[in-house]
Amino acid sequence: MGEHDQDHEHAVEPARPPLTAARAREITAGLREAMDDVRRSVAVLAARVRDAHAARAWLPLGFTSWETYSQAEFGISRAQAYRLLDVARALAAIHDAVAAGTETSRTLFQPVL
Repeated sequence: MGEHDQDHEHAVEPARPPLTAARAREITAGLREAMDDVRRSVAVLAARVRDAHAARAWLPLGFTSWETYSQAEFGISRAQAYRLLDVARALAAIHDAVAAGTETSRTLFQPVL
């Protein structure tokens, strides 16, 4: 159990009315929607980071490197700038693998006429 969990384990919360199944479904749907929003946002961010790095967007703006550009424009450290690139590359690789797997499975399981 993480430190965060331990903090909440000992916290005193006010009594809550019992949760109905309908309310639980509503909460779950909201959580699912928020998670989908985060996934979409991360995918957009990864693509934009990859594109900016590939285009060397920092040069026309007068920056000498990806690191100085990231620090000045986004307020992130060198390590964070390169982690963003790693995430972008990993997401692209996952996307490519999933797309290839989908195409392969369609080919393998097409009906024979």
